[in-house]
Amino acid sequence: MGSVLLTGATGFLGSHVVREALARGIRPVAMVRGSGKASLQGLDLPEVRGDLTDTASLLGATEGIETVIHLAAYYTFFGRAELYEKITVEGTRNLLEACARNGVRRLIYCSSTEAIGPVQNPPGNEESFPNPQYEYGRSKLRAEALVREYGARGLDYTILRPSGLYGPGNVDDVAYWFITSFAKNSLATRFIVGSGRSLVQFTHVRDAARAFLLALERPEKASGQTYIIADRRGYTYGEVYAMLAEICGRKAPSLHVPPLLAKALIAPVEAINRISGRESFMWHVSTVDSVTSDRCYSPEKARRDLGFAAQYDLRAGLRESVEWYRANGYL
Repeated sequence: MGSVLLTGATGFLGSHVVREALARGIRPVAMVRGSGKASLQGLDLPEVRGDLTDTASLLGATEGIETVIHLAAYYTFFGRAELYEKITVEGTRNLLEACARNGVRRLIYCSSTEAIGPVQNPPGNEESFPNPQYEYGRSKLRAEALVREYGARGLDYTILRPSGLYGPGNVDDVAYWFITSFAKNSLATRFIVGSGRSLVQFTHVRDAARAFLLALERPEKASGQTYIIADRRGYTYGEVYAMLAEICGRKAPSLHVPPLLAKALIAPVEAINRISGRESFMWHVSTVDSVTSDRCYSPEKARRDLGFAAQYDLRAGLRESVEWYRANGYL
């Protein structure tokens, strides 16, 4: 299989990809910007310094590498536009150029179903017309285009689009805010915006990590392909609230609030949070649009080509996540 470099190795998904690789007898090189983080402590793992904005460091990091699994990105839904471009887009270009100059044979890119965004007739698939709602998804879509551009120049590539990552260790992310806000009985989770029948789809982080290793191990199938990585099906917000209510020992919300009224109620809280420097995905006007649209995608192509099937039941995964948040002081 040759040497494997993993960018974003210290992140939420990256640390799970590392463990999945080691369990399969693959010892990747972890690209880190500074000293290795706690997520990699105790692992027998080589590290190399590298920064997506530093072309010289990327040339050093990719030297002697056969395959790059590229997870690193500017990951936030409410960040600065120039940083999405600098890190996610131009940083990917810098990495691709380093790969080209060092003769790296293959790259597996971590995109997101946010590059597709909401879908009109769920489930969406790899051919669905892209309609990303957030700059995060738009930057992923632009980075995908760069990967395909270098693919046309000879780089063997695979693009994976995970949906709604969650699981133990996930903090400051959409699933984190959603789960912990509900567990704390936050005001934002005491009512349902709209009908509650809009679809959302999650992927347990360990299932997503397995998908990257399946793509790595099946180059003959995955070459030049894009795959959605997701749970077997989507769930309505009402279904997810019911699961969390059972797990957290509170009542599921029953009050339905029209989207326009929800936006009017959320807008002043969002403004106050912006002034005070506080952040919560739950208190953004744009979140109303998110929870009243369908984000549901078919993982059938990944099942067919890669043998991928989500192993985690959503209820069990949510329970595991809540228990982790409690044990680690987030609840």
